[in-house]
Amino acid sequence: AARACTRAPVLRVRTCAVRRGVGGLMPRTLVVVGAGVSGLAAALHLSRVVPAAKVLLLEASGRTGGWLQTTRTEEGAILEHGPRGVRSAGTVGTNTLQLVSEIGLESELLPITYNNAATKNRYLFVGGKLCKLPTSVRGAFSRLPPFSQPLAWSLAREPILPRSKEEDESVHAFFTRRFGAEM
Repeated sequence: AARACTRAPVLRVRTCAVRRGVGGLMPRTLVVVGAGVSGLAAALHLSRVVPAAKVLLLEASGRTGGWLQTTRTEEGAILEHGPRGVRSAGTVGTNTLQLVSEIGLESELLPITYNNAATKNRYLFVGGKLCKLPTSVRGAFSRLPPFSQPLAWSLAREPILPRSKEEDESVHAFFTRRFGAEM
């Protein structure tokens, strides 16, 4: 059978329909594996680029969004899991905000200005507690929970530590070896 193929340039996805004799094209089903942000965006894009196709989105967990998740504590704190923000600058930011608008999530955005405390304060949630990360050079030389030594000490030692003996080292293993298990 002859094949009619189109190319979706943004995703570099090749979609093909098999011609069935004189009767025309068979229905196409495109499968996107994973309903994280990238999978959701890919499924939306494919449904627009190939409107005649059925787009099947598969997700192993019970929720969509992948790493993106927000938890609100009883005390009113908002904990963002995964990326904590969207930078609106540049082409990538513009495209992201356009996608947010197209799928109707603009009302869910929490705009933060540069003078807001949220732009200066960073926290790690470790052992059931929020631990503030250093926000100044002086803070990098202080011992702050959850770290047992100042972050500057870990960073200063980093260039002289030996390479891994592993051929393929995970990001987690790299940071643990270089900066300690608590990092």
